[in-house]
Amino acid sequence: MNKKYTFLIIGLLCYAFAKAQLQFCDGILGPAIFTEDFGSGTNNGPALSNTVTSYQYVNAAPQDGEYTISSDSGQLGSWFSFPDHTGNNNGKMLIVNAGFTAGQFYRTPINGLCENTPYEFSAWIMNVLDGVQNVCGSTEIPIQVRFEIWDATDTTLLADGTMNPKFADQRPTWIKYGLTFTTSAGQNGIILKMINVGAGGCGNDLAIDDISFNVCGDDVLIATSMGETVVSKCDNNPAQVLQLTATVQSGAPSLTAYQWQQSSDGSTFTDIAGANGFSFNTPPLNSTTYYRVKIAGAPANLTNSSCFSFSQVFEFRNVTVPLAVPRQNPYISCDGELVDLIVDVAPGTTAFWYENATGGNSIHDDSIDYTTTVDGTYWVETQDIATGCLSISRVPINFINRSSPIVNSDDFLLCPGDMALLNTQFTNGFYRWSSGETTDRITVDRAGLYTCEVTNLEGCTTTAIFNVDFIETPVISTVSVTGDELTVIMLNSGDFQYSIDGLNYYNEPVFNINGLLQVNVRVKDRTGCEVSFFTYNRISIPLFFTPNNDGYHDTWDIDNIDAFPGARLEIFDRYGKLIKQINNLVVGWDGLYDNQPLPSSDYWYKLYYNEQLLTGHFTLKR
Repeated sequence: MNKKYTFLIIGLLCYAFAKAQLQFCDGILGPAIFTEDFGSGTNNGPALSNTVTSYQYVNAAPQDGEYTISSDSGQLGSWFSFPDHTGNNNGKMLIVNAGFTAGQFYRTPINGLCENTPYEFSAWIMNVLDGVQNVCGSTEIPIQVRFEIWDATDTTLLADGTMNPKFADQRPTWIKYGLTFTTSAGQNGIILKMINVGAGGCGNDLAIDDISFNVCGDDVLIATSMGETVVSKCDNNPAQVLQLTATVQSGAPSLTAYQWQQSSDGSTFTDIAGANGFSFNTPPLNSTTYYRVKIAGAPANLTNSSCFSFSQVFEFRNVTVPLAVPRQNPYISCDGELVDLIVDVAPGTTAFWYENATGGNSIHDDSIDYTTTVDGTYWVETQDIATGCLSISRVPINFINRSSPIVNSDDFLLCPGDMALLNTQFTNGFYRWSSGETTDRITVDRAGLYTCEVTNLEGCTTTAIFNVDFIETPVISTVSVTGDELTVIMLNSGDFQYSIDGLNYYNEPVFNINGLLQVNVRVKDRTGCEVSFFTYNRISIPLFFTPNNDGYHDTWDIDNIDAFPGARLEIFDRYGKLIKQINNLVVGWDGLYDNQPLPSSDYWYKLYYNEQLLTGHFTLKR
């Protein structure tokens, strides 16, 4: 290859890596012969050998003529704080504060090269001065590095090139520089030098990383006679034999020794014995296989990784189309509902639907789902989108129409303390109650909405719904009486009925109680679950009296009895003997019988008024 010393810089105004070239390899790079990434770690150092650099090592903050090795470019306050180019965790770089006089700051020998072989040297360089701070102003000195490649005796310059001056950026930017050269006969080593061209002062501060030496091979394309670089064969088609040719893409070949290689995974390649020409006829291919050519300047160099490169890779692809996988099988339609039959297919493939296991026309193209209401078996064939290859068989999917179970739903209105039997009235199925049970019927004693999903053996589901409620027990607060009108007052509300005779019940709680000495109020719900009682006395009958002439309770008087003229009272002793009948109840009983005081004891009474009779007892105390 011809040497070129044109220096081109392509800058990026962002953190992305930019690339500039003195000259890069036009072909394909072979394995790296030499690399230097300056290691990794959180501490600076270690120092380079004195044979590598004449600059002075410092642990931090290098001044003019000094350098350090660190994972952070921000060694001075005016420099960018930025990681190395490698991208490794805590990866390091060589950081140089150029001296006041131009001179060499990096030198290394590289041995083990092959004669008559083109190589590329490359390195990534960054101006570490922070252009935003602009501490140097118009006096800034740009970085400028000259790259030189000498023979192993350090007497003959083989190639050189100088980067254009590079001023500080607004953002830290790594730029790649490269230089190509070709070894001559008998040459197997060189010396790389990096020389500071600019002077010292404010600026001229740089970082270097990822120095690399690689074989610069021809750009070789492997293709069939039809120009194909990838050939696909469907798995159910016959094996194929291909004639492959290795062609240099541009210019005359600089490397003339060939070794064909093959691989089953595209990663690990092995040599093919005797395959050393521009072309190669494959054996019958029935499985995916990759081919490439190892290229060197002489046959002897094909075994030396410092001397060869590789062509582009040719791929023979044996395409096996995976079968579709039904998401369920069979699919069941309940009561004629539309159902989506769905399959999953491998990436890069699609599905076609048929009514037959083989042959026939597709009833639904290029889709993983098909909607139907018709019973039957449907067949799915998969196709590789890139090649058109088909699966070796079709996958059957069964579609069945079934009826949902007929279940019982009901509403319950129960008396307090009762229990409700919730019966779906469907046996031989699967049950899921909202309350957690799994039987066809349950018993509950709490109000609420209960549901049960009933699934028959075909997989169809119907929901049974039961609403359970309990009748509220009536609670009487009191009664309100105005004249002869009594109104029942409730503590709670409900569908209640009211009575004051225990026989006749009414919807309204208002009654005429004219002529009643005592009112026995009854309230019930309409179902008669519970009855509440309340007794209201329009008269007040004392429970005792003390006829001892002390002025207190000397007579047994019935309060408010004067409101009921015509009332008649009978008093009995404990043996049932009538001892007093009083027709004028305005005057009470004084405890005498035949003008003789009766002893202390309990006495019984009967109070008559109209058709009402009140009975009870009271105590005479002396």
